[in-house]
Amino acid sequence: MPQIKLNTGKEIPQIGLGTWQATGEPVVQAVKDALAAGYRHIDTAWLYHNEKEVGKALHKSIKDGVVKREDVFITTKVWPIDMNRKKALKMIRNSLNEMNLTYVDLVLVHFSHGNYSDIYKGLEDAFAKKLAHSIGVSNFGVRQIKILMKTAKVKPAMNQIQIHPHLNQDDTIDYCKKHDIAITGYSPLGLGSLISDPTLVEIGKKHNKTSAQVMIRWQIQRGLVVIPKSVHKERIIENFNVFDFELTADEMKTIHDMH
Repeated sequence: MPQIKLNTGKEIPQIGLGTWQATGEPVVQAVKDALAAGYRHIDTAWLYHNEKEVGKALHKSIKDGVVKREDVFITTKVWPIDMNRKKALKMIRNSLNEMNLTYVDLVLVHFSHGNYSDIYKGLEDAFAKKLAHSIGVSNFGVRQIKILMKTAKVKPAMNQIQIHPHLNQDDTIDYCKKHDIAITGYSPLGLGSLISDPTLVEIGKKHNKTSAQVMIRWQIQRGLVVIPKSVHKERIIENFNVFDFELTADEMKTIHDMH
């Protein structure tokens, strides 16, 4: 599994399992299936109301000898509405309690809202206490990151944003890379709307791959982290099976220019 090195010195697996809109027993099974398939990165959030289930699946996989805790990268997020520094630290502690963990690998401010610079200080407190090994933001544009950087004592290690062929996010990606902030792309399949796109389907046929695998591979070759979401075992495995082919420069440009 290729890794991206963060500015904290930690490494994040380039593919993770997204768990948005997945709750209850289906997400428990999805996380177990993903870990069994080779995933070592799971993405959750307070908003998803599935941290307990993610933790349950992780600990069952550890107990069964599938993984060790130190081999799995866990990301969660702080919801910024009605939030401040003190409440943010409390929310992170609550997330750890829900997942039965002593630390998360990455915690993000879920989106820019209110006094997000103050909320971020709560993440910095968690980082100082080693409750989070890396911290960052999600759904932040260049302007919001510039404002945050004026007061941040710990540079964000990650910005998680929506990226797919109809939303290539060049400006934000270029700015973050210039400032050593890694990028995770969520909803890489355009919420499923691009699966039947003829251009992507045709590119996939050339490599004996699906359009979904092509879209995930496109992000991998851009040097990004990508977190496709599924609760179906066969799709989870399919989304992970993207390291045995490479898109050509022309194919990369064709996909990039679809925006």
